[in-house]
Amino acid sequence: MKKIFVICSVVISLVLAGCSNKEVEQKQPVTITSGKINDTIVINKELKTFVIKDQFGIEHTLTNKIKKVIFVYSKSTGHLMRTYMNKQPIDYLDTRDILFVADISGMPSIIANMFAIPDMKKSKYPILLTKEKATSQIFKVTSQKNAIMIITLDNKIVKKVQFVTTSQDIKKAID
Repeated sequence: MKKIFVICSVVISLVLAGCSNKEVEQKQPVTITSGKINDTIVINKELKTFVIKDQFGIEHTLTNKIKKVIFVYSKSTGHLMRTYMNKQPIDYLDTRDILFVADISGMPSIIANMFAIPDMKKSKYPILLTKEKATSQIFKVTSQKNAIMIITLDNKIVKKVQFVTTSQDIKKAID
């Protein structure tokens, strides 16, 4: 019994230690309108179609209708995006044809399943979850992992990529 208590205490401490409201280090937004971002994201080329499940297990597909895809790769950018989204109407992403993808591949599965995903289920918007490193690496831009990546599309063709770190810059990039 004592062993279970110790394990639970350690897990709770790790979760609480990682759940700060600390702002992402503020950087100037970066907008890229030409060239190759990584092997998957190339300006004026089609973004590879994907199917990713959200926090409720519902599959979402990249279609020609989607105008933007938002990716977060760190805990701090995930918290920033969550804070921003919690101030928006329920249909905010849908009415703008936006998909929001969060990379949780680096999170231990026990933490994801016991704490993070149940907490995400409280959100009023879909959060597509990349749980496998191979999936997250397809889109990840390592040099910008501490920024929110917003890809603007036109019929799945990448038109620009923005990396933002503030709520104001998220709003400018989306609206």
